[in-house]
Amino acid sequence: MNLYSKNNNFLTESKLLSAIIKLSWPAMIAMVFQSITGITDIYFLGKIGNPNAQAAIGIFAVLSGYLGAFNTIVGNGSISIISQHYGACNFDKANEATTQTILLKLIGTFFIVIPCIIFLKPLLLLFGAEGEALSLGVKYGIIILIILPLMNAGYTFNTALRAAGDAVTPMYLMLSSLIVNLILNIVFINTLSLGIIGVALATAISQIFLFISGLWVYSSGKKLIKINLKSLLKPELSYMKKIFKIGLPSGFQAILASIANSIIIKIIASFGMNVVASYTVATRTASLAMMPISGLAFATSVIVGQNVGARKNERALSAIRTSVIIALILTVSLSIIFSINPLFFLNIFSKNSEVLMMGKNLLPFFAFLQIIAALISIYNAPLLGTGKLKPLFYISIISVWLIQIPFIFILKGTLGISGIWISIALSNIINLYLSYRLFKSRNWISSMV
Repeated sequence: MNLYSKNNNFLTESKLLSAIIKLSWPAMIAMVFQSITGITDIYFLGKIGNPNAQAAIGIFAVLSGYLGAFNTIVGNGSISIISQHYGACNFDKANEATTQTILLKLIGTFFIVIPCIIFLKPLLLLFGAEGEALSLGVKYGIIILIILPLMNAGYTFNTALRAAGDAVTPMYLMLSSLIVNLILNIVFINTLSLGIIGVALATAISQIFLFISGLWVYSSGKKLIKINLKSLLKPELSYMKKIFKIGLPSGFQAILASIANSIIIKIIASFGMNVVASYTVATRTASLAMMPISGLAFATSVIVGQNVGARKNERALSAIRTSVIIALILTVSLSIIFSINPLFFLNIFSKNSEVLMMGKNLLPFFAFLQIIAALISIYNAPLLGTGKLKPLFYISIISVWLIQIPFIFILKGTLGISGIWISIALSNIINLYLSYRLFKSRNWISSMV
């Protein structure tokens, strides 16, 4: 459903709760599908019963965090541009911005992954991989890195459609990709016994399918937002410069977060690969509570961006307040569900008794943190929607590098692994406080791209 097909001003003029729900629910479901696609890897590897395979994916995820910095720069830079252009009814400019975003992701990611493939083994060693986890991480990582340009470009199709007010089409695209991923995992793991290589191939093929499907939707002319395939061969430096200018602070933020995550994973790895596996399983499971919120936050940023573009600032503020209430209801409910019987969920992803026992204690903790993370996401949404991302970078510096990392080194010596979890919680609380203060300042309202 393209919300603009009936009313080009749906997100700026209709009843606010109705706009949030109609844009959010398909985005939420799409994010859940996306999360399930990632968790599918952990599930099928859990059936093999090899914690080294799960640890390998967890450690490779650290490298993925670094690679995601470029995707974050381009993605966040384009969201505010596209949504505000649509809010101002500048559809041609929005379509051009979308096209240039796809082109930039394809070219940029290609040149980034080449050195990563060449130096993959020493990179994984740096992040704490060893023994079988290292060799499995290399096999998995090479396949994922090869298709990463198409993966990043494919997600642009979804984000741009949502920025235009069409949240249903991305939902169907993610569902179809998930189905392909599940079928291929069953074939590659259960039938052909390909192990971690089968998991990587299933992910790669499903992402190629997502890219091709998205490209067909965009070029078919059936949606308001569309691209001209010929324009993909014509880089527009002015658009690319604007995208980078807006998104660069979030890129720096992502890099610093990845460095911090690298340090955390390496410290966790010093306690053994089973601890890494339990951390991976627990955090991936708890992240399910955050997936609906990711959809809600994205929808909120789009609504804010379009309303600021339409000069309806008070409506933008009301959208955020409403989204906060929805986020609390969702995450509190899901966190309680995860905490009542954590082993029920963890058994889905692992059969290793040691991993399960450690994960049993970790899942309720990380499920609780999703409540805080949800509020942070909503309070950060207006800055994403208006392109004012620099303050979020400063908040990240304070919460991660002045609080989380120092406290990890201080507390792990006296409290062991528990010191790491306490430091992560403290960092999130500080981040929430600062994000709320930033939202209340209303300084972001004046931002226009």
